[in-house]
Amino acid sequence: MPLLPAVAKADNKFITSLNKDFTKTIKPKRLKEGDIIGIICPGSYITEKELCDTIENLKGLGFESKYSENVLAKHGYLAGDDKTRINDIHNMFEDSGVDGIICARGGYGCGRILPFINYDIIKNNPKVIFGYSDITALLIAIYEMTGLVGYHGPVGISTFNEFSVKYFKELLMQPKNNFQLKSENLD
Repeated sequence: MPLLPAVAKADNKFITSLNKDFTKTIKPKRLKEGDIIGIICPGSYITEKELCDTIENLKGLGFESKYSENVLAKHGYLAGDDKTRINDIHNMFEDSGVDGIICARGGYGCGRILPFINYDIIKNNPKVIFGYSDITALLIAIYEMTGLVGYHGPVGISTFNEFSVKYFKELLMQPKNNFQLKSENLD
């Protein structure tokens, strides 16, 4: 059975190009304080309060934020129709003023847009992208199609506690060749 059977019907080229052998893994440049982080919603929609929370979370990490006029779009339970969400992904990767991308929330909707993303835009404009939940499908597809490393981490509306802030900064702002996640709460 194919990895993504619904996608296989939409675009066999997408499925057959998965699991390529890459000659190069693309690691995005590290983030630094003052960088601009683009906010996208490739899955479920967010409210205006959740957008404000995301902006505050980024500000607390030392970043500026940018988002499209579509960031609060709502189409059923999705953050706008498929084309709108795809365009926001493309635009954030193409925007040279955006240093990294955070997905405001997960939810549902990423799987249905994967075959229609222009992965060449992403490959030619690599940058940090992070999120979790439904965003995992997007991160895996981006890696499989481009070699760009994505980061399974907080979404914009997450609670950024001391633990998540520490490891966010260590992984994305002060990266090392070897990284070990430690929890003080484990025996």
